[in-house]
Amino acid sequence: MKKNIRLLLIVGLIVAFVTGLTYFDSFMYHDPVVKVQKVTTLDKSTSTDEYKNTDTQITQRVSGKLLNTKNKGQTISFKNSYYRSQLIDTKYSVGQQVILVKSGKSYTPKNVKRDTSLVFTIGIVIFLLYCMKFDRRKLFISVLINIAIYYGYLRTIIKTHNSVLLPLTVITALIISAVALLVILGPTYPALMAYSSTVISTTAALLLSTFVLGLSGYSSIHLELNDFELQPYLGVFLSQVIFSVLGVILDETMDISSSLIEMKKEVSDVAEKTLFKSGINIGKELIGPLINILLFIVIAENLNVVLLYMTNGNSIGYTMNMTLSLGITQLLISAIGIVLTVPITSFIASKVITRRMK
Repeated sequence: MKKNIRLLLIVGLIVAFVTGLTYFDSFMYHDPVVKVQKVTTLDKSTSTDEYKNTDTQITQRVSGKLLNTKNKGQTISFKNSYYRSQLIDTKYSVGQQVILVKSGKSYTPKNVKRDTSLVFTIGIVIFLLYCMKFDRRKLFISVLINIAIYYGYLRTIIKTHNSVLLPLTVITALIISAVALLVILGPTYPALMAYSSTVISTTAALLLSTFVLGLSGYSSIHLELNDFELQPYLGVFLSQVIFSVLGVILDETMDISSSLIEMKKEVSDVAEKTLFKSGINIGKELIGPLINILLFIVIAENLNVVLLYMTNGNSIGYTMNMTLSLGITQLLISAIGIVLTVPITSFIASKVITRRMK
């Protein structure tokens, strides 16, 4: 117990120390960084559009001391205009550190320096993980490896101008899921069992869904409305679906598989048929919560756009069609995968467990 408390104390001190360092790391920045010491409001103007949407534009004079460059210590000031909604602009406050762009003798704000808050947030996550009793090294290793794989995936996509987006997404998804299972479970039969169930379930869901969508001619599915209208529309949409479906199916597969493995350990002579039925029953309990979680994610991702359409006088039907069609389609494909995963994982797990884990 004392050892765990000592470890948590060390981790907490490290997080606090690294967070503190980032507050004083302005010397590492090429662009000028200023610490805001005074903010004065110069002007306010309120505007209302034809749909009764009201917003206020505020102009402020921001003054502060430079923290880096050859002019370190010099007091400078700049003007900043922002709307109260802060949709595409920023309000600056006393105590913030702001990254600037120098043009001649004048300065203009570029962005808020956020590395301190980012490092602190990551540190809190790490601290909370150390509060839990499990093999944290495997988690960190798998996350770091998959981040490296994802970075390589993005670099390749950029170099090829999205020409191999879909096949590369499939390959990357297969590698990422394999790495996660191999690092966490090791090269074991449970890992192979979970991986095969995940791949088969994901593939079945995608093939069935794309077949149905193809028959309907993608009617009312506005693929061109994906974020920033990235092309190719279908490739971008399916790539998003692959990663989202894979994640939820991998989680479901692990839940069912681990439960059946524990059952086998408790009752060594349990029959294959019993394991299969138990897997089905466990899966039934997972389907509802998982689909609801995905529904909440869709709602959260699109709430701002839905409100924007509704407040500008659009009908509910038109709003839902133009904002939620892709999200709902993705939800339905994921739901198909979630349902198919239950019998597929139960079948594979019952076979492997009874024959390989005696």
